[in-house]
Amino acid sequence: MRGKAGLWAGAASAALLSSFGFAPYAAAQEAPAATAIADVVVQARRRDERLIDVPVAITAIGGEALDDYSVSRVSDLATLVPSLVTGKAASGSSASIFLRGVGSTALSAGFDQSVSFVIDGLPMSRGREISLPQFDIQNVEVLKGPQALFYGKNTTGGLINVNSNNPTSTFEAGAKAGYGFEAKEMYGEAYVSGPISDTLRGRLAVRLADSAGAFTNTAADTYPAMVPGQDDWHRPSERRGGSQSRAGRLTLDWDPTAQLTVRLKAGMTSVDDSGPTDIIERLCAAGRTTPASANGLPPSPNADCKINGRSDSSALPGNVASANYRYARDGEPYAEFGSEYAVVTANWEGSKFDIESITGYYHFDQYDLNNVSGEAYPASFTQFADFTQYSQELRFETKFDGPINFSAGGFWAQGDFVFNTDGYIIPLPFDPVTQSYVTFRRDNGFKSESFSVFAQASWAMGEQWELSGGGRFSKETRDSYQRSLAPHSMMAAAFPGGIELVDDYEDDNFSPEVTLRYKPSRDTTIYAAYKQGFKAGGFNISQALTPDASVEMGRFGAETAEGFETGLRTLAFDRRLSLGVTAYHYTYDDLQVQFYDPQTNSLTAGNAGKLRTMGVEADFNYRVASVEGLAIRGAVAWNDAEYQDYIGQCFPGQTIAEGCDQLESGGVFNGQNYEGLTPPKAPELAARLGATFDRIVTASGIALRWNGDLSYTSEYYFTDALRPDGIQDAFAKVDTSISLVAPDERWTVSLIGRNLTNELVVTAANDIPFTGGIGTGTGAGVRADMSAFVDNHREVFLEFAWRF
Repeated sequence: MRGKAGLWAGAASAALLSSFGFAPYAAAQEAPAATAIADVVVQARRRDERLIDVPVAITAIGGEALDDYSVSRVSDLATLVPSLVTGKAASGSSASIFLRGVGSTALSAGFDQSVSFVIDGLPMSRGREISLPQFDIQNVEVLKGPQALFYGKNTTGGLINVNSNNPTSTFEAGAKAGYGFEAKEMYGEAYVSGPISDTLRGRLAVRLADSAGAFTNTAADTYPAMVPGQDDWHRPSERRGGSQSRAGRLTLDWDPTAQLTVRLKAGMTSVDDSGPTDIIERLCAAGRTTPASANGLPPSPNADCKINGRSDSSALPGNVASANYRYARDGEPYAEFGSEYAVVTANWEGSKFDIESITGYYHFDQYDLNNVSGEAYPASFTQFADFTQYSQELRFETKFDGPINFSAGGFWAQGDFVFNTDGYIIPLPFDPVTQSYVTFRRDNGFKSESFSVFAQASWAMGEQWELSGGGRFSKETRDSYQRSLAPHSMMAAAFPGGIELVDDYEDDNFSPEVTLRYKPSRDTTIYAAYKQGFKAGGFNISQALTPDASVEMGRFGAETAEGFETGLRTLAFDRRLSLGVTAYHYTYDDLQVQFYDPQTNSLTAGNAGKLRTMGVEADFNYRVASVEGLAIRGAVAWNDAEYQDYIGQCFPGQTIAEGCDQLESGGVFNGQNYEGLTPPKAPELAARLGATFDRIVTASGIALRWNGDLSYTSEYYFTDALRPDGIQDAFAKVDTSISLVAPDERWTVSLIGRNLTNELVVTAANDIPFTGGIGTGTGAGVRADMSAFVDNHREVFLEFAWRF
């Protein structure tokens, strides 16, 4: 929520700027005119700088912009940032996060994310952070391309930096409550902030939400047993996609001396829902309109092979779930996510240099049961994921009077990850040996340690030119393990128990960066930068432990990025127009990839040869001087991404005629040539165009605020192996909001519409086991049906906010 505005013109300026995505979380450095764009401060280089001055490709989204459209999830950010594709997934990392066509497959629990998070200064790269609700946010900064120097842990694809609001120097309190009509969602937030003593300030914020879900469950209420002896088949609920979340955050600012400040941020989150597979829709292979049968069972009568918000989702029989099926509970699909973090940031300001220390703790655990095939065929799996991370970062920055200054520091993190899974993928009778119906069981995990040091020098070559250069040396170690437990006796040959694979990984990297910045005037910046990035390799802990599984098969190498970008930022027409343009060209070597085989239920990890991305991004915000309170904004991203020098896995069921004509073995081909093909989640064109109107409309000072935005995304593949029937068509979304705002924002009433066109977008998809996927690399392959993950349905909110 906003602080009090001294003038309505200033409030309007903040709203207009934030709606476009520039984060006005710092006061203007000079009082702007009513139609002027205020200076915006960001921390893209880990120090306060005007956005107009920063030589980094960045989209900054203010907390006000998030409030305007009731954005409370990371996946909702995708509409606000062209070329960002995000969504939940079921297995592995449970997240699909891609930026400029670069990201990490959700299938692997062992991959770090190519696009990582930093939340309140704390690096997080497991992907499950996508489940964290976003509330009481100061700003979100989306940094694009390799990020090696400034945020502790090196990353290749980009970084989402989330900063929550800090304590205020005077007492403030506020609350808001809302209702979402489509998902029957009720939510509420509240905060209190202010001084505790002369040297101590605090802020406490909480959020509660309860949603029934916006998708329809078409499964039958009850139905006969699909397998003899497995009774109690039923529909868990009439709706899909519901959730309950509870989150709280405490912030304390302490100023023990004039030079030293210490900030503690600690938060807890609990999210309970019906599991990520509760939002999947079934897509039938190759344009078929009826589902495929599996393992001799008839196809689902209540799945329609369309992305329309209607799909069947069923519970497992109670006797299957309770018979030594770990984490299955009562058989109804679910996910239970809990997270805690604490970060202490200490800053010491000297006359010649500053020191910053960031000490962090982060933990999450998640239990879930997922049904990936609907009511007819019980293909399901459970997961237990538990991750604990301790980290420490130390940074030094000089403030010499001369033209040359330096920054340097180090980062250390230690992680411990447990990832256990049971699978029930074949309807087998009860096994008296294992006392279970479960097909296979695995215990997996790793212990990791990251250490890096960086240094950068900046040379102010006069008043207009600045040359900076430096690099980060990273060293990564990871000790991984996999153990198979006793499977169903009838599956002992395919998934034998007693297999144990142990891998010790160690790697290091040096990533340099050089930037030249030119400022022809105070409000114009032109820059060019050369960058590298690095993401460590490791071992595939999601690998199926079949008889031929080996340590060598599970290993994957490091992913690196190298390239250039250049940009222009300027304010023009008496600061009524802001304009930014960025062009980039990056090559990713050994891109980490993973594929799923629905027949063997195996997950294969490896490295693609090269991925080349190049493109142009532009954004603008224009304050219309002739119409008080009107601003027009826009952003566009053109991205040309393609694989190079890469022979990779065929999609299951791909025939020779369809391109599965590489890597022949025994008369069967196993590979396809990806050369020149576009990677998944890489739309060529994405754009957003909108406007804001903000004006006082009553004599008592009540203001009317309206926002409207149209966003467009071109088609993209949503399967890792680029199935030709796994393409998300181009789509357009309309968002709008209208609010009545009292003077000094004492109260606000808002009607918010998000995705009013109700475009149901697929962000990821996996093949459904045993519904096809046979004949790969031959002349008569058969594709499997897909479980497609759909998110961001239409929603209309009515929201009330108060400030005390």
